[in-house]
Order: sequence, then C-alpha cells, then structure tokens
Amino acid sequence: MASTTTAVGPLARFRALPWKFKLPALFAALLLAFYILVALLNLINYSDGVRTGVIGKLSSKGIACWTTEGQLALPNFARSGALRGAGQSVDNTFYFSVPDRDVRKQLESIPDGSPVTLEYRQKLFTLAWPIPLLCRRRTQYEIVGVRPAPGFSPDLVAPARP
Repeated sequence: MASTTTAVGPLARFRALPWKFKLPALFAALLLAFYILVALLNLINYSDGVRTGVIGKLSSKGIACWTTEGQLALPNFARSGALRGAGQSVDNTFYFSVPDRDVRKQLESIPDGSPVTLEYRQKLFTLAWPIPLLCRRRTQYEIVGVRPAPGFSPDLVAPARP
C-alpha cells in the first residue's frame, strides 16, 4: 500500500493560520527585513576623507544608546562675507562620531588646542536608534583614524561653538 500523506510546507501552514496570528507574523517579518536592510546599508561608505582642525568638544551622549560625539573647529576659510548671504554666518565646525574605542583613546590623548587630522568615513544616514547594532553614531561621519596635523597654524582656527 502506498502512503497518501502529503508534506505540508511552511507557506501552506502560514495560509492555514487565522488572521490574528498572520498579522503579527507579517509585521515581524517586515520589521526583520527592514532591520537587515538598514544594517546592510550601514556597511556602505558614501565618501572617505580627512579634516584638519582643533578638537573643540568630545563627549559621550545618550540614555539607552551611548555614543561618542565631537566637534572639530576648522580653519577659517571665509575671511570676508563673500560666502555668506545677508545676515548669515559661516559655521566652520565639523560634527563627527567616534564608534571605535581605540580611536576615542587617541583623541583623548591629544593635548587641548593641538591641531589634528581626522580620517573619516561618511555614511548614507545617521544611526542613533536604541537597537542593537544600529546604535553607532548621531552624525553621518565616523572617525576611523587620528594623527597630528603637520605644519598647521593654530591661529587660523575658528573657535568652536558653545
């Protein structure tokens, strides 16, 4: 005698569920897909570069999601009002995040007022969500390297904003 039982696949079992179980399952699947998509997009670098200036601020921020944020005072590139509109000021501050502890220790070891060159990677968007693996930065710029700035004149640096 041949057996007449058929194997029931996961899709057929899902269709057999009542709607009160289907909706949470669909919501969980969409949430997981979104989480995976954001995590994959986080791997993409929009740009790489360096910025030179003086560290104006370095702090840890957060409640459930602690990140290290900082500000770099850039050299004054606009001595006249040519780059400004009427009544507008030029912000010479570079805002950045430091996700790596080793890089943070390097930044903390630099004497106050010393010129520094920061190597950064710009991402597509910020990640300040209190969700595991998505709590890395509050800006688009991740600092990946620090080195003293050679031949940089500290008197050209604009003061950091309060």
